[in-house]
Amino acid sequence: MTSTFTRRHLVAGTAALTLMPLRAQAQTPTAVLIYADGLKNGWWIGGWSKFQPQFAFDDGSKPVAVTMAAWNALTFQTSAPFDLTGYTTITFIVHGGTKGKQTFKLSAKLGDKVVSGTELGVTAPKGKWARIDVRLKDLKMKDTKFDTLMFNNASAEELSEYYINYVLIQ
Repeated sequence: MTSTFTRRHLVAGTAALTLMPLRAQAQTPTAVLIYADGLKNGWWIGGWSKFQPQFAFDDGSKPVAVTMAAWNALTFQTSAPFDLTGYTTITFIVHGGTKGKQTFKLSAKLGDKVVSGTELGVTAPKGKWARIDVRLKDLKMKDTKFDTLMFNNASAEELSEYYINYVLIQ
């Protein structure tokens, strides 16, 4: 589920995903970017965590800088429910900053209803970027549509600052 790459590899990989179909079949959707050095049209950031979009990171990227108090969440939301039919994976990169080891849960919602049958745990690595590929089947989606991706600190401990970038559905 987790791979470590340089920023060059991550950017090259996501750029290729946005330009080319994932399979040769005409009806297969292409990857959809939600956040890549900034929000994409139709999406916004919410939740009750402290966050700063387009944070000027030392490698030239512009991730979302996130600090989560206990039980807080960061969300990527859209007003029109997104249909996951034909998609298999949610991909993003995460950096744990100087401390690392921040653990949070990923889930999906449609309105106020949680549509992922499970929350998947993700741990940010210390001092480097890691690509996270979450298979939709592992989220056990109860619906083919969602409007919110939720990154949730499911603990009573505050999480030190970490960074998220290149959020996409493929």
